[in-house]
Amino acid sequence: MTTPASTPPPRPRRSHRLRGSDGSTPMPSDGWKLAPLVLVLIAAGLIAWSTTQSAESAAPPPAATQLPLSRSDLTCPSVDTAKLKAERTGIGLTTPSTDTARSDAGKGTVEITPIPHGESLTPKRPPALGKWEVVTQDADAAKTVFVSTTGSLAAGASAFTATSATDEAGGGLAVGACARPGRDAWFVGAGSSVDHASTLLVSNPGDTEAIADVTLLSRDGSSNPVSGLVVKPRDVVRIGLAEVAAGAGEVAVRVAASQGQVATAVLDTWAATLQPAGTEWVPTADEPATSLTVSPLIGGAERRELIIGNPNDRTASVKLQVVGQDGTFPVAKFEDVSVEPESVKLIDVPATLDKQTVALRLDSDQPVVASVRSISPGSPTDIAYGTSVPEISGPAVVPVDLPTVDPSGLRLLVSSADPSQEAKFTVTAHGADGPSLAEKTVTAPAGSSVVWEADNQRDLGAKLANVAYLVVRPEDGSKLLASATFASGDSAWAAMPLSEAPVTVTAPGVYPLG
Repeated sequence: MTTPASTPPPRPRRSHRLRGSDGSTPMPSDGWKLAPLVLVLIAAGLIAWSTTQSAESAAPPPAATQLPLSRSDLTCPSVDTAKLKAERTGIGLTTPSTDTARSDAGKGTVEITPIPHGESLTPKRPPALGKWEVVTQDADAAKTVFVSTTGSLAAGASAFTATSATDEAGGGLAVGACARPGRDAWFVGAGSSVDHASTLLVSNPGDTEAIADVTLLSRDGSSNPVSGLVVKPRDVVRIGLAEVAAGAGEVAVRVAASQGQVATAVLDTWAATLQPAGTEWVPTADEPATSLTVSPLIGGAERRELIIGNPNDRTASVKLQVVGQDGTFPVAKFEDVSVEPESVKLIDVPATLDKQTVALRLDSDQPVVASVRSISPGSPTDIAYGTSVPEISGPAVVPVDLPTVDPSGLRLLVSSADPSQEAKFTVTAHGADGPSLAEKTVTAPAGSSVVWEADNQRDLGAKLANVAYLVVRPEDGSKLLASATFASGDSAWAAMPLSEAPVTVTAPGVYPLG
């Protein structure tokens, strides 16, 4: 029976199903009057829900957090792995005492293992926080070494390698920081000729296979000599650049991992009329940038050269300035240079700067990489490389007590990462057992650099013979650009950039479940 139009049915019984069950049954007039109101209410609800969802999605993700570094893997390259020989070689390592490390004191481990299958070099008693440990290697079996630390000994862990090379290996002193694994690394100033030969060592400290590509930039353009390089776990692959790019001369090398991570090093050797002319580990350069600082350019050198690599497909126009103790300034006939696409360029540093140890500031309209090469004046000569230095906002370790190294020849060159601001930092000298022996606070004026000398009692404040390592620490929010120079007389030189010793790892923010 049909409900009369004058008597509307109860609201709970009205439904789409009922309404559609009989197409010939007209809807009550009051129902049509209520429909717009229902639609408005539904629309309002949808808008409110949509607004709530949009607000939730627009909310920033939870902030990332800093967690104590629980594991650190370092790779110390070897002259022997490059098929050359060392007269003496050794590795120094420490974990400076930090608040992060102290929170997990007593739970750290150290493993020091030559590869591919050498006997463990781990001390019988693992180093304590702050202790400086030196491991010497047999000259006939000085393999590349993995240094792995965990727990309290991971945060801030730093290791360094020093080698006195044989004449056949180029002679001279080679000092470098042991490499941390990564996905991308640049080296500027390597060579692939008879008198200037470099060896690339690609190591895999991980437990799974790594794959990497090697690209070279030369004066004549770029090449891709090695693609899909496979590096087995706990292994090292050796590549002589003269074997893959013979006659290319000066080159910049890029190693990019497409799978896993690798630790990379480049050994540079020189000869002059069949005589040794120097050996050095080419330091890792910062990635290409439009503004960078290259350090150190060592005073008193026989010759100094700036090498710039341009990986872009457009010519790079680069402006040059000197950052010295008297400020930042241009030098006549050394103010700007252009570098062709996908190539490197070598520029002699003017003799007017010969007596000064300085840094160079490069500003370019294209991202570039760069290094400086200083040739010692002694006989035989030796070489030292400065490179684009990274910003330091935390502690950086500088080795002092290393086999083959004369600590009296240690110099630091430091400037502010912000040329408009002065930089304040402390240099703390530590003994082999870890205690602080002396501390000096230094200020680098805005736009200038300062030289800190290890053999200067005023700078050091402690007996040099008792010092094992230094810790350079920025103060008052300063950010530093710094490098270290090692010299033994006038014929054994080495240099390296200072890098911040990582103590934490960034953990991304995560939305809570539900």
